[in-house]
Amino acid sequence: MSLLKKRLLAGLLLMMMIVALPGVGLAGSQDFTLVNNSPYAIVGFWVAPADSDNWEENVLAGTSLGKGESIDITFDNSNNVTWWNFRIKDSSGKVWNWTKKKYNLKVIAELTYFYNNAGGAIDYK
Repeated sequence: MSLLKKRLLAGLLLMMMIVALPGVGLAGSQDFTLVNNSPYAIVGFWVAPADSDNWEENVLAGTSLGKGESIDITFDNSNNVTWWNFRIKDSSGKVWNWTKKKYNLKVIAELTYFYNNAGGAIDYK
């Protein structure tokens, strides 16, 4: 088989794979890294669609995120939700909710929890 035919065949196979697997490039677009820059461990973290009244389950169930630690958060977004709210419970016993502002996890790669003069706060990039 000539080199030209091999290249054409390889290109055709690659195009068929791209067409057959359209969702692969989009998978995980809402995944992000949670960073703890607070003086407390994070013992609970919830992510819920902004239009939901239910916080669902604790993403950190059975574990905690210590001071200065980070963790990659991955979850199924089969409903194609764009806007999310967050809840954090830290080892001081305080629970903080961020529901007034809607967060687009399709553009947020990192969410950082920290303390300021008002208490628990988040920042993102």
